[in-house]
Amino acid sequence: MGRPAKVRRDQVLSAAREAFVRGGYEGTTLADISARLGVSPAALLRHAPTKQALFTAAMDETPGPEMLPLAFLAQVPGTADPAAVLRQVANAFVPFIQAKLHESLARWVHFKRVPGLGRLPLPFDPASHPTPPQRNLKLLEDYLRRARRAGRVRLRNPRAAAVAFAASLHSFVMLQEVVQALEDPLPLEEYLDTLIDVWKRGVIGKGTTP
Repeated sequence: MGRPAKVRRDQVLSAAREAFVRGGYEGTTLADISARLGVSPAALLRHAPTKQALFTAAMDETPGPEMLPLAFLAQVPGTADPAAVLRQVANAFVPFIQAKLHESLARWVHFKRVPGLGRLPLPFDPASHPTPPQRNLKLLEDYLRRARRAGRVRLRNPRAAAVAFAASLHSFVMLQEVVQALEDPLPLEEYLDTLIDVWKRGVIGKGTTP
């Protein structure tokens, strides 16, 4: 007989996080998680003594690069096409928001009924500044400042513009997946067509009357 397969802790936590987000705490077994890694359930217990401990460790840890979906903006020149850049921002940011939302809901459903665990953990340390949300927003703001200097956008306040665009993406996810305000799902690309058009052309004409 060969030696049992070994997996690293980061691999175990990543597989556990994916399984718990998809199935929830009650609907996920150690066998579900181990099957993702091709190991036995017992192999997981080398990294966490119980399913509860594995859930706590997996849902409280998020790899750093995953928290900065807008890191690519640091390399985007101000002369780039703003419409294409903002669309790229949206296509990177919306799936990120959706994934983190699902992780947060998985935590909330479980942790709200487990005594002694304290407040709901965030996927980042809120005491460490700048936080990942602050860093992502700053990346977008800095790009918009470069674009303004290059004459590619007309903005009075790049910081406010970054907040407005990011808020539009957050709202898209919240309205569809939390509030469920739309009877029929709106594809992201259709939403972006209108959002980018609003940014390119504006919707309030000079001759518009109240």
